[in-house]
Amino acid sequence: MVAAAAVLSWFLVGLQAALMRGLGVGKTVRSDGPESHLAKTGTPSMGGVAFTIAAALLYLTAGAGPLAPVFLLAAGYGLLGLADDLGGLYGRPLKAREKLALQLLMALVFAGFAVRSVSYTPWTALDYALIVAAVVGAANAFNFTDGLDGLAAGVTAVILLPFLHLPLAQVFVGALLGFLWHNAPKARIFMGDAGSQLLGALVAGIFVLEGKAWYLPLAAAVPVLEVVSVVVQVVWFRRTGRRLLRMAPLHHHFELSGWSEAKVVFRFVVVTAVATALAVQLWGGGG
Repeated sequence: MVAAAAVLSWFLVGLQAALMRGLGVGKTVRSDGPESHLAKTGTPSMGGVAFTIAAALLYLTAGAGPLAPVFLLAAGYGLLGLADDLGGLYGRPLKAREKLALQLLMALVFAGFAVRSVSYTPWTALDYALIVAAVVGAANAFNFTDGLDGLAAGVTAVILLPFLHLPLAQVFVGALLGFLWHNAPKARIFMGDAGSQLLGALVAGIFVLEGKAWYLPLAAAVPVLEVVSVVVQVVWFRRTGRRLLRMAPLHHHFELSGWSEAKVVFRFVVVTAVATALAVQLWGGGG
């Protein structure tokens, strides 16, 4: 299913990019980011919609399976991200508290399914808290990671490789490959929150239901470092009035330190591959 998902995603993402360009719908790049990114203004966004449709069509055609709750969780986060993307186009993005409330609600519902089949602690309430934290944390961490062409998609595809025996992972790895064809520098389309939030929830959900939640922070080392860099930057600035990093999230710090965008992406994917391989080794295999 990887190949089929890649081809279908390649077609749908390319079609979406062409349609959005034809309609003149593009992303406004934040003015406080790296100056080199201002040239990306007008690039179509919300490519996560197209690659999700490709993955969903093949996954549902195959009959879903035991990871259907993960698929529903990811779809819910994708729709939330899409609402935020659309709101941004019309000057009314979701407020942080609105987004967080909906993220927590969906994560709680998913945790209700998850605790029936997996247990991480002797206490159900603590399992709920762990699962909710994993899902919400991953969704936001992957969202911060989506800031360079090919970064979030490349990192996610590598993290999902140990789970290729699962149809859900197969269709999304394939879908990401199809998306990467159009998202490689210079990107023809961005994934937007519709893709990044979905991918974070998807990865967290798979790790949770496969009994590997403790290894998620290691495999997802890059997204973890990205969100930590933002928190540290804010705390340090409030206490000292100075920036610890040149810019947060972390990928922008390396850009402003002289690394090209492609070099940052390539090296972050390499770090992810090493971290994911270590996580697999620690849990005792890829199954």
